[in-house]
Amino acid sequence: MSYSKIKTIIRTNINFIYQCIAKLIVCVAVVSTLSIHALQATSKQDSLIQEEPMQGILLAETDSTQSDLTQYQPLGMFAILLQLSDNQFHFEQKQASYSRSWSDLNKLGNACMYNKFKSPEREAVAYFSQKPITVYPPLRLIVLKKNTGIVAEPVDLENLPALMAGHIGVVSSRSYGEKLDHILAQQPQNFYVRSGMNSTNKLIEMLIKERVLGVIEYSAEASLVTDKIGISAEFHAIPIKGVLTPDLGYMACSKTPQGKALVGIIDQVMATDEFKKAFINEHNSHFNQEEQDLLKPEIDRLMQW
Repeated sequence: MSYSKIKTIIRTNINFIYQCIAKLIVCVAVVSTLSIHALQATSKQDSLIQEEPMQGILLAETDSTQSDLTQYQPLGMFAILLQLSDNQFHFEQKQASYSRSWSDLNKLGNACMYNKFKSPEREAVAYFSQKPITVYPPLRLIVLKKNTGIVAEPVDLENLPALMAGHIGVVSSRSYGEKLDHILAQQPQNFYVRSGMNSTNKLIEMLIKERVLGVIEYSAEASLVTDKIGISAEFHAIPIKGVLTPDLGYMACSKTPQGKALVGIIDQVMATDEFKKAFINEHNSHFNQEEQDLLKPEIDRLMQW
């Protein structure tokens, strides 16, 4: 074979190799581009999934048409929690009585309740927020202003005058704190127990109509109820013997993975500076100066979290 033919064959083979390499480079580039697009699509899909808010149910004694806790109202810390959550969760309010709320909490799986006392018994069936979402002055015996002086102050619920026995309204299955819960359990005959929907509102209405002589409630809450039910009245708040310290209300959620996740987000939001600032402002604007002075040490302590 002549040298020129060999040279021609070599040149042809080299060109063929170059063509194969060029095609391989094109194939690699195409595969890389497709992989990048696939990764971007997956990342975008994951982002959309992450941005989808968790769905929760807020169990409340009142109907949302009467008192929507997801919308702003006086001391409406739950609405503020939602506002500052950066759309991490969404809640639908569902009406349930106090007793029904606790039984439905874990049946629903993704439910929460607002402003609840924390106790070992309740922690066994619910996840609680690390910090309280509200701080209230101590519970009082609310009577009509015209009946000021009906009992000595502070009132001793363990030694009530015969006139008051059986005429102090309380809500069935509601916790009033360790001290009062003990009295209610030991002397049930001294209290009128109201159950069912809107029990708190109904008791205040009964007080105004003088069907009961007193109701155990927060003074600010009693005034808010009159606005809700559209009846004007003047009240007098009587201190209760042995009930001296502010009450802490927590978020309580289902003892399920969904409930734990909801509480986790709640704790994150409540730890932000924005929520702490709103917490202080709402409590200062909701209570009078005497109550603010009473709450200040507890609020100052909570702001250290």
